[in-house]
Amino acid sequence: MWSGLPDQNLGYFLYPYLRSVDKSVIVYDTNTEDILHTLTQHTRYVTTCAFAPNILLLATGSMDKTVNIWQFDLETPCQARIAEDQPKQFTEDWSEDDVSNWLCAQGLKDLVGIFKMNNIDGRELLNLTKESLADDLKIESLGLRSKVLRKIEELRTKMKTLSSEIPDEFICPITRELMKDPVIASDGYSYEKEAMENWISKKKRTSPMTNLVLPSVVLIPNRTLKMAIDRWLETHQK
Repeated sequence: MWSGLPDQNLGYFLYPYLRSVDKSVIVYDTNTEDILHTLTQHTRYVTTCAFAPNILLLATGSMDKTVNIWQFDLETPCQARIAEDQPKQFTEDWSEDDVSNWLCAQGLKDLVGIFKMNNIDGRELLNLTKESLADDLKIESLGLRSKVLRKIEELRTKMKTLSSEIPDEFICPITRELMKDPVIASDGYSYEKEAMENWISKKKRTSPMTNLVLPSVVLIPNRTLKMAIDRWLETHQK
């Protein structure tokens, strides 16, 4: 969970501290213990981070299923921003260039010119239909149109997942899924029982959340949390 970055130009040693409960990351100067950056872009618990070895970039991973790349300002240490070339979390916020990059990643590079010519951004991409692909974008191949539509449907499904209203405390930090049989580990966090048992069986005696050594491998059923999850499911399945 920890990753330090010495930098001779700045004259201090950077160290990030994960504050999973409030979904933020704090970067300290270990010489003075001053707070240099507070990073708050994630929408769910932050579970991991790592500095690039030779440049001032920090990657942070979260239960919101995103990885953010942070770029630090050499001139003003209090400033940090998400690297500009990082894809946006929600497809509807994509620019035309983001759509072009997505097409290339899906093996649809030949369509980049057509999408650019028709000014297809993220919002337009999600609204494409088989009719608009054939009539407006003039994509003649039925197979190609079908592939594009499949990929777009995958994006729509991902959007629904990202927009889910499942409370953070109901999601297992290991599986990133809604817990069915939550247990409390000796680090104080709750996990899906099977996932935590598998974690421990692989001789991982460290906490998945803090990376510190677990004082005990005993797992205690979290009946209160299970009842809360069951009530939430009953409410949202009606």
